[in-house]
Amino acid sequence: MLTKKHCVFCTELVGMERDGEYERYFGCMCAPQGHYKVKSDAIAALQSFPYEKKRRVLPLLSAYIRELDEHGERASLTLEQAEAIVSSPEVATTMEQKGRRLLRYLYRNSNSAGDPVNLHPLARAYNVAYASNLQELVYLIEKARDSGWIDREGAVLKLTESGWAEAMAESGAGRRKECCVLAGSEQIYTQWSAILPNGLEQCGYGVRMFHPNKIREIAREALQEAAAAGSDGRSEMVERMTSCKLIIVDVTEADPETYFAAGFAARAGVPILWTIKREASGDAAGQPSWLRPLPWDMPEQLIELLQERV
Repeated sequence: MLTKKHCVFCTELVGMERDGEYERYFGCMCAPQGHYKVKSDAIAALQSFPYEKKRRVLPLLSAYIRELDEHGERASLTLEQAEAIVSSPEVATTMEQKGRRLLRYLYRNSNSAGDPVNLHPLARAYNVAYASNLQELVYLIEKARDSGWIDREGAVLKLTESGWAEAMAESGAGRRKECCVLAGSEQIYTQWSAILPNGLEQCGYGVRMFHPNKIREIAREALQEAAAAGSDGRSEMVERMTSCKLIIVDVTEADPETYFAAGFAARAGVPILWTIKREASGDAAGQPSWLRPLPWDMPEQLIELLQERV
C-alpha cells in the first residue's frame, strides 16, 4: 500500500510502500527516475546518528542512490551497505571530486558541447554532484564556469568545448547513455551482437542487448504480476526497459512479446527507433503508420543508418 513519508536521505515527502523488511521510496531527489529501497532497521539506525554525522553521511548516500538511478540501477540498502558506501573511494568527498561528478552528469545528459541541461529547480539537483546542499552545488557550478568548462544561464548549464573534452576524459569510453536493443529473432540477435554495440558506442551509447528469450521471460513475468496484483505489470518492465535513454526494436520475425516490451518503454516516454530487415519489410504493410520501421540489408549498413538517426 502506497503512503506518504519523508525520505530519510533528502527529506522530501514522497510515496513509500513496504516491501517485506524494506521500505521503497518513489520519485524523490534521490531517485527522480524511479525508486530505491532501504531496510527498515537501517532507517532507524541512520536516523539515530548524531546531527553532525547525519549532515555528512546522508547527502553522500542520496548522491550515490541518484547516480545509480541515472544508470538505470535501483539501490537496495542495508545499514552495512550504507556504511560501506560512505567509506568507499568511489564516493566523491572532496570539492575536486564533486566538480568532476558535475561534469560527468552534464556529459551523460547532453549530446555535444553547447547542449543545454536544465537543473531546474536547483534545490532538487545538488546531489548530482555529491554536493551537501544547494550552496555547495552553486559553488561547484561557478568554479566550473571560472575554469571555462561550462556556461550558465540560471539553472541551465552547457558544457563548453573544453568542458566537453574534460568531461569525456573523465567519463572514459563515452558510455554516458544507455541504449536497449530488442531483437525480434535469434538470428538478428546473433548478427547484431557482433557489431551493433561498438557502432553505437561511437554515438555515445552503452548497449544492452536483449535476447528474444529474455524478452519473452520479462513479458511473462509482467503479465503474471498484473494478473496476481491487479496492477499494470510495470515493476519488472520498468526496471529493465525504461532506464534506457533510447530503445531500438527490430521487428523482423518479431513475436507479440517484443511489441509488448516496447510498449512499456513507449508508455514511459523512452524514444523508440523501429527497424526491420528489408527482405521482411513487405510483412510490415499491415502495421500502423506510426511504426514506420527503418529498413536495412546488412548490419554494417544499419550501423550507418543508426548513426545518422541518433
